[in-house]
Amino acid sequence: MVSSRKVLVIVISSIILALGVGILVPMLQGQGALISGTHNSATQPGKGFEYQDTWYSFRDDIQTILVMGLDKYERPEESWGYLNNQQADFLMLLIVDKAAGSCNILHLNRDTMTEINRLGVAGDAAGTFVGQLALAHTYGSGGSDSCLNATKAVSNLLCGIKIDHYITMTMEAVETITDYIGGVEVEILDDFTSIDPDMVQGQKVLLNGKQALSYVRTRRELDDSSNLHRMERQRQFMNAFYQKLLNCGNGDENYLTKMMLSVSDSIVSDCTVNQLSSLMEELGSCSLNAISPLDGEAVKGEEFMEFYVDEQSLKSTIISLFCKS
Repeated sequence: MVSSRKVLVIVISSIILALGVGILVPMLQGQGALISGTHNSATQPGKGFEYQDTWYSFRDDIQTILVMGLDKYERPEESWGYLNNQQADFLMLLIVDKAAGSCNILHLNRDTMTEINRLGVAGDAAGTFVGQLALAHTYGSGGSDSCLNATKAVSNLLCGIKIDHYITMTMEAVETITDYIGGVEVEILDDFTSIDPDMVQGQKVLLNGKQALSYVRTRRELDDSSNLHRMERQRQFMNAFYQKLLNCGNGDENYLTKMMLSVSDSIVSDCTVNQLSSLMEELGSCSLNAISPLDGEAVKGEEFMEFYVDEQSLKSTIISLFCKS
């Protein structure tokens, strides 16, 4: 079992890359609702799937939250129409296993090729196509309808698993929160000197907010422009952020709440206060497992990179995380 503060630090370390839940509970209780929604689940649950002549049933004692970082700075507006320009640049699925008392985190490649719903001008389903997972959020107004379309795409990828809730955050929050805690030190994994002369490969650098955003976001200007390598930097940064945040705000019980209030305008979710409070209680008694990506292969498509998951590895992961034994 981990302490309450440590749970908060864990989830805030995740929200810096668009993964975070628990700290919103005291923030909402103290300041009024900053996020809203009435959905019981972001996707309707499937019963299971067949693989190699065996039927695997999904468990009903786990809770899943899809968390996305959007690659545009503007906050989504509901009036943008049926298409928007906000791709889900960063996706993680938080999986709370109540029976095992553990929390698993699945890091999803934004270039993953999967089935995506098209939305027509009225917001209704207008067929499907196979494309990069990040594109699912661009269908819809940029608000809740786009979030739901993205959760459906993730559910499609994972054989129809139920996704209970979603949380999105614009990438500007990375900059704001990093500066709030006084920067984050990492050993630079790539040569960023064409972007910032101080970010030399192999050197330890205390990243400010602007540098941190470049570090977790950039790929095309680097020698290794694959999203797989960027995901490695994202996990490295999140671990370093977590260690720094553990030692911040000692003696100030409202430190974490005030920090999250500074980026509240960047967050959209369907979670209610009660749902977040319940999740917080469950996290307080959970052990946090390592962040895991899906295995697969990245290839150059006609225009952009495409990531194809390894089917055997995918099914094994789904069976391990979501299915009854």
